[in-house]
Amino acid sequence: MKRLFLLVALVFSLFSVASAQHGHSDSSQSDMGSGDTVIRFEGRVGDKDAACGMLYAGVGSAASGVELTDFRFYVSNVRLIAADGAEVPLELKQDGLWQTEGVALLDFEDGTAGCAEFGNEALRNKVVGTVPEGEYTGLAFTMGVPFELNHLDTTVAPSPLNIPALWWNWQFGYKFARIELLADDQVWLLHLGSTGCEAPDGNTPPESPCANTNAVEVRLDNFNPTMNFVVADLATLFADVDLSTTVPEPPGCMSGPQDPDCGSIFTSLGLSLETGAVLTDSAQQMFWVQ
Repeated sequence: MKRLFLLVALVFSLFSVASAQHGHSDSSQSDMGSGDTVIRFEGRVGDKDAACGMLYAGVGSAASGVELTDFRFYVSNVRLIAADGAEVPLELKQDGLWQTEGVALLDFEDGTAGCAEFGNEALRNKVVGTVPEGEYTGLAFTMGVPFELNHLDTTVAPSPLNIPALWWNWQFGYKFARIELLADDQVWLLHLGSTGCEAPDGNTPPESPCANTNAVEVRLDNFNPTMNFVVADLATLFADVDLSTTVPEPPGCMSGPQDPDCGSIFTSLGLSLETGAVLTDSAQQMFWVQ
């Protein structure tokens, strides 16, 4: 009888975890506040999971065949939206690896296949923190790194702000998102980060915020942290981009206000390419609730 009880308890525990990770919610309201709050993310290309070594057909306006070579991004200023509309900060756990201060890294590449050159084995699909007890019905966050942390020295910065592949230099700071593809067997890069950062040279951090912040603001309604997860979908991000061609050099979008490869991407992210300011909530074209 004792063995049977333990088996039933184990099955129920596994079923509960699976439901939290993959279930669809019939309710958009969640009571939070006891223990850790886990915000789960999932990387996708259309209706398929994003993974290194996979070929995805029909991506972008030219219906290109695409293979991932990198897919990572930072989030910060994570808030849960209360039933009355108030935004309540999620206090991130300081785990010494994926989260430091108010910044967390999401990592959907595993260092295999085309991701081997700059990637790593570890994966991360969640943000963990605590919030005051209350009823929460939505989620908001920034895809980016705040100015006070954006121009650190990666050789001494705490993890996850110590990854050279996610950093330009002291002057321009971090790549908020590093998304790299082989599209029709040609390299296509998206490195999102701040531009217009005034400093004497690349080895000197700016004293004031960059002219073009290029931080993406995301607000998702009807999000229940106990039942839903956030989908980051590259197929919708690149839907209006012709991935079969690029204006060199380098290939793809490096966030510069004059970069012709950035226009449709910045529109999808809800950013002004000219100023880097937030224009709309169309970042939901990339991020959505499931």
